Amino acid sequence: MRTLVLCTILMFGCSDRKLAPDAPPSYRFLPASPDVVVRVDLVRARAWPQFTTVATAALAGVQRVIEDTKRVCSLDVLAEASAVVLARRGDLLGGDVTLIISGLAKAKITACFTTLSTASETLKLTIDGDLVHATVAGKKFASAAILSTGELVLVMRAGQSVEPLTWKAEVENAKAAAPTWVRELDANDPIAARVVVGDRTVTANVKLGDPLVVRGKVVTASEAAAKEDVKRMNAILSYLGQGQTGTGRIEPSGAVIHADFTAKGAEIEAFVKTALPALFGAGIPRDVATEAVTGPKDCSSLGAAVSSYLETSLGKATESQRKELEAAMGKLLPELKKAYVDSCTADAWAQASIECHVSNSTGLARFEKCRETLTDAQRESLDTKLKIALDVGTRVDMTAPPQPPTPTAR
Repeated sequence: MRTLVLCTILMFGCSDRKLAPDAPPSYRFLPASPDVVVRVDLVRARAWPQFTTVATAALAGVQRVIEDTKRVCSLDVLAEASAVVLARRGDLLGGDVTLIISGLAKAKITACFTTLSTASETLKLTIDGDLVHATVAGKKFASAAILSTGELVLVMRAGQSVEPLTWKAEVENAKAAAPTWVRELDANDPIAARVVVGDRTVTANVKLGDPLVVRGKVVTASEAAAKEDVKRMNAILSYLGQGQTGTGRIEPSGAVIHADFTAKGAEIEAFVKTALPALFGAGIPRDVATEAVTGPKDCSSLGAAVSSYLETSLGKATESQRKELEAAMGKLLPELKKAYVDSCTADAWAQASIECHVSNSTGLARFEKCRETLTDAQRESLDTKLKIALDVGTRVDMTAPPQPPTPTAR
């Protein structure tokens, strides 16, 4: 269910949108049933101030390829291409992956392949006209082609390249049809995405600008499933609202959920930082989705959060630090838990502050950043109680005062 949450964080919404009537010929190389698809119109997206952040998140799966291409070939895909489509089914290195890049000059692509073929002892390219096959450390890796339309297509199937004769036949078969799901992608806005999670299909489109508008829909297996998803989505909306990232609405209709989300001005940057990492692979506090089921957290919840935080910290400490800290943890842990719970209770922490600490108990940097949700007076009070707790429990420094304590030996 966490994966569903990661998807729905950004993929709110819907209205009747223009869908692609005729897919570009290159779309025939896309997987028949992908888990994730992202299309970015780079020409329009580059004009947006948050473009770099969005593109980095959306194309995280092939970011290294893009960076290596820029470094070795002086070919900047994000700056020079007109559009990118990335589709994946299964694991990134063991499943089916298709990357389609439009708008690059063919001469630059060809020159890049030639340069790459001699630039590394690990990467080997076999070039046959406009067809290319790559091996990495002796393992078949991916196949590529420059189509007659000028588009560059890179394909990996089951974690490997396509057999040369099969690949040549596929490239020459220009009459092959694109997968039917392609018509679900919005054709209006700079970013469109489609994600399948279990028996749910999420589609979304993003209008870049001020305001930033996200629309899409979630198609579930039944009306009962949709009702459960609505609870979780409402919890996510609440979380985003507490972070002042914008406003949204959710409208269920049978087994389908429609919604939208709008961010304006300063909300946009907060929304991009909060939602995009979640959509494209990491970042949403894992307990946010269960808020609708478990109910709101109170100050007593902070005790378990501190325990989880310290256990995670211990796991990241060096062996010598860990031995010393484990010996002191029996006295230290109760004092730190008490400091958080007492501070929360005495200073009436906001619900958002409590939930931030509880939801991020295993994400050290995010847990520490939750201090920013407290008022100046609340932070000062907490720091005072933490200092007392540290003095009573054991002599342990805080790695980045005045943030919450990350155990290190003194």
